[in-house]
Amino acid sequence: MYGFLAITMLMPRVKKLTVKEYWSTDDMLKTNIFQRTMARDRYMILLQMLHFNDNNIQSDDPLIKIRPIIDTLKNSFSQSFYPYKHLCIDESLMLFKGRCYFKQFIPSKRSRFGIKSFILCDCTTNYVLDYIVYTGKNTDIVHNSTTIGKSADIVMTLLRPYLEKGHTLITDNWYTSPHLYTVLHKHKTNAFGTVRKNRKDMPLIDGKLTKGQFDYRCTNNLLALKWRDRKDVWMLSSAHEPKMIESGRRNYLTGSPKLKPECVVDYNMKMGSVDCVDVVLSTINSCRKCLKWYKKYFFHLVDISIYRPVSTCD
Repeated sequence: MYGFLAITMLMPRVKKLTVKEYWSTDDMLKTNIFQRTMARDRYMILLQMLHFNDNNIQSDDPLIKIRPIIDTLKNSFSQSFYPYKHLCIDESLMLFKGRCYFKQFIPSKRSRFGIKSFILCDCTTNYVLDYIVYTGKNTDIVHNSTTIGKSADIVMTLLRPYLEKGHTLITDNWYTSPHLYTVLHKHKTNAFGTVRKNRKDMPLIDGKLTKGQFDYRCTNNLLALKWRDRKDVWMLSSAHEPKMIESGRRNYLTGSPKLKPECVVDYNMKMGSVDCVDVVLSTINSCRKCLKWYKKYFFHLVDISIYRPVSTCD
């Protein structure tokens, strides 16, 4: 099996049109390492027979076919590396157009159809700490007794091992809410991110702003800020003060430094970890077409496992 996995991980580095071409004897196509490692028919049989659980097990778990792999890797990810201060949560989509009832369609993603996961990353190294596979109503999350919503339940489930330890979480507007940030603050965890202005308990900031201006409302623990760029940008933070800082860019006409709210600058610098993971995985993608969903997700997890040590070395 080590040879099988090694060959599969090497395939994205040596691009060919079909799996069988890796064992081609044509002088224009042949790559000797594949023939020396394993016979083609042997590889195809292993790929066809690849299973991760007993098919006779009766379970309502939609991920039962790959559950042992998911649990083993989740445990390995969390124990192999302790994160720095800043963490972020975002969604990732593994391209898949085959038959799978929890397949998602997200127009904003590069791979619009596929299996969605919620990813917890360390912002300093882009290391993947944990993940949750979205399976609809049966998604494996801990439902909070305070009824703070499904998106908040996902955050609290992923963040459980890192609460009470002084971390700062970064989220986008699908997760961000005053209620969630208040709960996190009680667990000694700060947070900041973009927020929808119509979220429950968001303060009213209705003044019209010109480009570069900002207005805010604050309580003892939370800052709600509205900043005008090309359009209004709404931020919520329990880790910032309402002040402007240099963004690292300059006005091309005057040469003076451009100023932005501190929370906006930090968000732009630190939020892209999950997107960085997706970009890197697209270059080492060992997934093949025409696979069952659980086989393709297994190879997706293999790719993440390859990426993790690279991210910590960087």
